[in-house]
Parts: sequence; structure tokens; C-alpha cells
Amino acid sequence: MPKTKKINDLISLDKPLVIFDLETTGLAVNLDRIVEIAYLKIMPDGEILKGDWLLNPEMKIPAEAFAIHGISDEKVKDAPTFKDKAEELFNIFNDCYFSGFNVLSFDLPMLKREFLRVGKDFNYENAKIIDAKVIYHFMEPRTLSAAYQFYCKKEHVDAHNALADVEATAEILKQQLKQYNEVRDWDFIYKIHHALDDRFVDRDRKFYWRSGEAHFSFSKHKDRTLAEIAETDPGFLNWILGADFSDETKEIVRKALEGEMPKKV
Repeated sequence: MPKTKKINDLISLDKPLVIFDLETTGLAVNLDRIVEIAYLKIMPDGEILKGDWLLNPEMKIPAEAFAIHGISDEKVKDAPTFKDKAEELFNIFNDCYFSGFNVLSFDLPMLKREFLRVGKDFNYENAKIIDAKVIYHFMEPRTLSAAYQFYCKKEHVDAHNALADVEATAEILKQQLKQYNEVRDWDFIYKIHHALDDRFVDRDRKFYWRSGEAHFSFSKHKDRTLAEIAETDPGFLNWILGADFSDETKEIVRKALEGEMPKKV
């Protein structure tokens, strides 16, 4: 039986590669804290070190975060804080390469912020980073031609010819109906087409939920509540109404200006 290749057999490592994931109290890097950190540290010689710690975030875990990872205040009340583990974690993560799923956009910035809070400069700007999500989206493009190849095993040679695109889409749909029994159910179809990530208020993700309140996820007001901005900077909300935002986002803003804030069901 051939020997199974390890990661360090497949890519050259002159430094350790840390593959890691964080669970947190929320999405705001400047506000939220880590409640769990797990990692595999692959050494250049192939040795693998691993760890998984719960951390007390020293703040209440919002219901929205608990719904994602299931880590409750009770579960972490006796756990060490990030500060308690900072020295050990810094030694694990310092001067390494990094990997994970979406680490570029979330996990690395969140970890850097936690280290800053305890006075440590976790500088990864010059580190080599392998984000599995970036690779996945680049190597498996979500296009009609890619879907045609995946489902129909054929090359879409007339891409962007309208009728050819329609015919290819019909073939894809036929294969999907054959492959997935659920897709034949109109209730299921409605559910997936109207699915909303319940961490966010709107489908454009301009606002996210935190402790039942809508918070901005963009602009100079990022991580501040919609209710606060409606009171202190209504001009900004009026700007949104006249700018290029979706009808859904504008309706949320319009109601906020009238004193009606979104409610999480």
C-alpha cells in the first residue's frame, strides 16, 4: 500500500505551518473576543503539534454567536482568559506560516487584535498564508461554464451566446433535478432561495446582529448600532437612501429613521 502523503511532503516548508480556527463572540474584530482556538502546527520535518482551548472572553456571549458554535457563558466561565494563554499562544504562532478557511478575512485579524490587547505585536503581514477558502473559490469558479462541466461533463463552447447559455442552463437544471431529490420539492426550493445567514440582518450583509440589535458592518459607523446612528447621525442614513444600496437595506434604514428598528425573530 502506498504511503499517504503528508502536507509537508506536498509543499515546501522552511517554517512551521499553523492551520487554525477560531470561535468567537461575534464578527466585530474590534469588539469581539475569542472563545475557542484550535490548531495543528506542522513542523518542516513533519512533526505535528496540536491544541484546542476554550477561553473565557470576559464578556457575555451573544445569542447569535451561541447559535453558531454552541459555546455558552457557563461552558467558559472557569476557562483561562486569552491573557492567561497569551505567552504560550504567541510562542505557538510567532514566525510561522498560516492556513485555515477564511483566515485572511477573519481569523488572523481577530487573533492579531487579541494579541494587541495584551501588548503583543503579532505581525503576520510578511508571513506566507494559504487560505483554503481563497484557493477553493479560485480553483472552482462559480460560473455557468464551470457548472456545465460539473453537472453535464461537457464543455460550454458557446458561453455568453444567450440561447446557448439558456440551453446549457436547462441541461444543468435537468441534472440537478435528477441528482438531488430535495430540489424537486417547491418548499425546499423556496427555502434555499430565500435563505439568510442569521448572523446578518439583510442579505447584503450591511448590518449584523449582536445581542438582538442591528449593527453596521461597513462605513465609518462599523460596529455601532443602527439605533445609535439613527439618533446621532440621521444624515448618514439619508445618504444611504439616496445611494446605490438594495431595496431591502434601504427599507431597514427608512424604518430606522422613523424609529422602528429591526427585530430578530
